[in-house]
This record gives sequence, structure tokens and C-alpha cells, in this order.
Amino acid sequence: MKNSVTSTSLIILSSLFLFSCNSSDPTSEQSEETNQSETIDSTSEAKSTEEVSSEETETDDEDNVLAEGEFYDQLDLAIGDTGRVDTLSGAYGVTVDRVELLEDIDGELPELDHFLLVTYTVQNIGDEDLDAREAVDTLKSTHRLEGSGYSDNAQYYEQFNAIEGILAPDEQVTGEALYSAYDSEEYFLRVTDGLVGSGAVKNQIRFSFQKGDIE
Repeated sequence: MKNSVTSTSLIILSSLFLFSCNSSDPTSEQSEETNQSETIDSTSEAKSTEEVSSEETETDDEDNVLAEGEFYDQLDLAIGDTGRVDTLSGAYGVTVDRVELLEDIDGELPELDHFLLVTYTVQNIGDEDLDAREAVDTLKSTHRLEGSGYSDNAQYYEQFNAIEGILAPDEQVTGEALYSAYDSEEYFLRVTDGLVGSGAVKNQIRFSFQKGDIE
């Protein structure tokens, strides 16, 4: 009888042990571990994406500040007006004091119809030294806005007071610029479009005047 009870007890214990082993499904545990790993990876990826997006936004903001510059475009300037320009190398104000049409220079005829002689005053309105020659070289003359325009050549003639020199902040200089020009009823002086497009000059200025306004 005692042996029978013992055998019965062993059978029951064995059944319980097998049931317990079957309940601990290793596949289920592995699945839970995989889900936890995927959740951690997804969270890390989301954080990384947010950090990259934040860095790109900061970079875009910095680029926008550099591109915008300090001054707006000034497209309706006339003789006597002052345009303000912001560039990568400094800021300056330029005033068109006087404009003349010349038929020749000491007997030398122009390549086009006329010479256009412009008297400028350039002032350094930035915080750093400014090359006055560089400021004038950003400007071109044209009789039509679709054209590329003509550069200053006054430095090649001794009789003209070409604009040169380094200007400290608030310093200014007055001198002359000489352009080739076709005969036209209207003329323009403006910053070279390519410089504005590249960002080297951050805003456009444009002077316009009629032939009747020229001396």
C-alpha cells in the first residue's frame, strides 16, 4: 500500500513538472525580447531624426541671416540720392553727385557712342575698413536693364580722379568713374547682377536718369 501511494505521488509530481516546463515557452520569451529591442531601436532612431532636423533648421536660419543682409533693394534712386549696399567685405553708401556725357577725351573717341562720366561719393558705413575701389567696381552702367553693362575705366586716364584708397569706418571719398555708353534716352547705374546672385553683394541698388538730366 505504501509503495502504491509513493508511486502515485511520483506520477503527480512528474506531471506537474512537465506542465511547468511547457508553460515556460522559450519562443514566447524570445518574442518579448525582440519586441523590447525593436521599441528601443525605434525610440533611438526617432531621437536621432529629431536631432538632425534641429541641426538642419539652425543651419538654414544662419544661411538666411547671411543671405538677407542689412539693407533692402533700392531700385528707384536718382542723381543726388544715396544707395546703401551690404557686401561680404563691408557696407557702404554711394551717392551719384553728377553725370556728364563726353563725346571724346582729349581727341580720343569712345568705342561706343559716348563716354559717361559719373562723380560718386563713397562712404564706409560698416564696422571694418573698406576698399573704395572695390565698392565702385561693383557698379556698372547700362542703357537697358536686360544688358550686362559696362565697368569703370577712370583709373586708366590721368585726367580723371579715379576712386581709390582704404576707408576707415565713417570715412568717405569723392571721385570719378568713366563708362562707355550707347546713345539712349535713359541710363542706369546698378550693382552687377551676378554679384547679387552669388551673395557677394546682398542687395541691389539702381540709379536711373534721363538723357535730359545729364550735363
